[in-house]
Amino acid sequence: MSEYLHYYILFQNHTDATAMYRSLKGKGMYAQISPTPRELSVCCGVSLLVHGEDVEKIKEIAGEENLAYLQISGLNNTFDNTRHKYG
Repeated sequence: MSEYLHYYILFQNHTDATAMYRSLKGKGMYAQISPTPRELSVCCGVSLLVHGEDVEKIKEIAGEENLAYLQISGLNNTFDNTRHKYG
């Protein structure tokens, strides 16, 4: 079981977030584009919400494919699917 309720991948910019999103989705992995929770960062406003059990695999993929990200952080926040999701 994961330590946190939600895991977010934080990025320097939207381009890096989009590249990671496409890679993970192309591999059949769960990734949801989400606003970056202010509790974690005031960097790029876009983050990816991922499953905690996928974090190590995501790090491997990022290294293999040279995908840039700032950090992967867990947060025990209340998730509002109407706010934390881009259409």
